[in-house]
Amino acid sequence: MVDLARKRDVAVSMRFRDDDLGIIDRGAELSGLSRTEFMRRAALHDAQIAILNETVVRLAPEAFKQFVAAIDAPVAAIPTKMLQRLSRKAPWGEPSKG
Repeated sequence: MVDLARKRDVAVSMRFRDDDLGIIDRGAELSGLSRTEFMRRAALHDAQIAILNETVVRLAPEAFKQFVAAIDAPVAAIPTKMLQRLSRKAPWGEPSKG
């Protein structure tokens, strides 16, 4: 059970350049999220990646061999949706609106 007396939201204030906000807003819109939720998710994702990058993984010798084999295996075909996304123009390459 969540202790509601201990739960609280903390406001975080940040400054951004207009062009940075344009990119963030476009990403949020494409994701169907508010700017706040998009930025919250992005910050959490980067924090998790930073933590995972510093985590030591221990494997038994056989598991390590399987891991190396998976890394050395040929790359699977790129999914169609990923190819479509990779062919999009970068938002920072487009003229700013407004």
